[in-house]
Amino acid sequence: MSAWMPAVIFGALGVVAALAIRRDLRTGVSGDGLYRFGLDEHPLGYAVLIAGKAFVAAYGLAAVLHALGLVGDPHAAVRDLVDSLRSAITAPSHPPR
Repeated sequence: MSAWMPAVIFGALGVVAALAIRRDLRTGVSGDGLYRFGLDEHPLGYAVLIAGKAFVAAYGLAAVLHALGLVGDPHAAVRDLVDSLRSAITAPSHPPR
């Protein structure tokens, strides 16, 4: 599969996430229904949702730039990040005696 298919999918998700961030910043409320976080009532939840949407938007941009040949593979970068976090979590906290 060429790099264009994921670029189109993640690029579209990135545009939707960017529009959602714009709406959330204008209204001061992020989420809907059960997971509704207002900037005044739940600032941490609001910030976490904005950060998640920003990650999706940045990942979509990286996928499009990768399809154009301007940057490296974002899928491999995230896979390497997850592997390093997994090894850091499972590593012993102190060296054996």
